Amino acid sequence: MFFLRRSPSPARQVYGKIEIFARHCIVSKISQHKKRLSGFSREKCFANLLSTIDRNQANLTLILDAFYGKLEDYFLASYSDEKLISIQAGTEALSFLLLLDYIASLPLHPDTVIYIVEDDYLHRPGWIDMMREGFSLPDVDYLTLYDHRDKYFLPSYSKLTSQLFVSPHSHWRTTPSTTNTFATRFRTLLEDLSVHRRFSRNRSITADHAKFCCLRRKGRVLVSPIPGYSTHCEIEYASPCVDWEGMIRF
Repeated sequence: MFFLRRSPSPARQVYGKIEIFARHCIVSKISQHKKRLSGFSREKCFANLLSTIDRNQANLTLILDAFYGKLEDYFLASYSDEKLISIQAGTEALSFLLLLDYIASLPLHPDTVIYIVEDDYLHRPGWIDMMREGFSLPDVDYLTLYDHRDKYFLPSYSKLTSQLFVSPHSHWRTTPSTTNTFATRFRTLLEDLSVHRRFSRNRSITADHAKFCCLRRKGRVLVSPIPGYSTHCEIEYASPCVDWEGMIRF
């Protein structure tokens, strides 16, 4: 893997609080086959998210797809103090489309950072500060805290070339794609709304890899920190160099 340097553009500041939209569903038919980290549960992932959020720097909104059940029977019912929006979708793609409609309707400042996160992710403490650092880098349009392990071993990525950046506390690399857990500025999300919708419309599962490859062809820059500050909770694809299972235990 080669890391290329490029001449920087002026850094941009992060405006106000980060707006976190945590996606949940009572039943996830698309993830039942996945091999999970030891001790994994969606409730533990949510407890981890809550414990690592600095409320002085971020707001949290919960989005629950209650198509296959009732809120009162799900663990989120115990968190009545949190802002929760219940939807009826039944598929990952439709729930994402409904979330996009909701976010697009909000009166947010164009430079507000939007973080959409699925319910099977873990986060390291300090991830909000790290996200702010990432968006202070020049030319960054999209950011994932997940350092995809597959980029290091899949044959399709054997000739992957990334650009390397540095912020005060981390290195960052450009990456061609990520999952439907990602962050971007409100302005950027609105500008790319048609692309995000295109790769979820008329599908049961969002074509996230194809979507971010399309955004890359448009000139959008997606970065991730090295090591990662979050992980998707699949054993085979967990962000390297972090004891995620130890984080689940505590």
